[in-house]
Amino acid sequence: MFKLRIFYCCLASLLVLGPLTDEAHAQGNYQNWYPRDISLPAGHNYPCALTAMPANLEGVPAADRAFINHVYAMLLQCVQAKTLMVDSLRTDSAGFNQVYSSYYAKTTQARQKILAEPLPAGLQGFRDGVINALDQQILFFGKAARARANGKSFQEVMAFSEGRNASSLLIGAWSAMSARYPSLSPAVSDSAYHHLCALDLF
Repeated sequence: MFKLRIFYCCLASLLVLGPLTDEAHAQGNYQNWYPRDISLPAGHNYPCALTAMPANLEGVPAADRAFINHVYAMLLQCVQAKTLMVDSLRTDSAGFNQVYSSYYAKTTQARQKILAEPLPAGLQGFRDGVINALDQQILFFGKAARARANGKSFQEVMAFSEGRNASSLLIGAWSAMSARYPSLSPAVSDSAYHHLCALDLF
């Protein structure tokens, strides 16, 4: 009877939440948003040695793992959109505004999902730093796409102040993250750092 009850409880969870990955079951029964494949489209590369976030999130307290998993999955989405946007600005091809539309849609979607996540104690500085950095980057890329379409060079648009503002905010977000979790495993710490590094413009 006990086993039958567990079966029906698990079945109900699947019907409500959808299928969970093995990693999600191992890490506290939350939905794992982080993708298995982090590769970019052909012809594009991350600006630093980005590695996938380890599923075990070693060094992150169990109560915080859903938040970290979900936020870093969304940060990866932002990194990928940002990388394609920078590569577009760097070239002399047309279509800057079209690429920005795609960047904007993906980044604002990720931003909304991050803000919708229940915020664990001690992570407001990290979360707010990330959100404010994304806001500055959205402004930066909007200005940059328009300027490039009007003939400005890549070097000229990279001088826009919003880009540097975002960079400073990301540095602050990493400081808050590392201070909150001093016992992160090297693999988790390296991945967490490089997500923010890859999101940076400089």
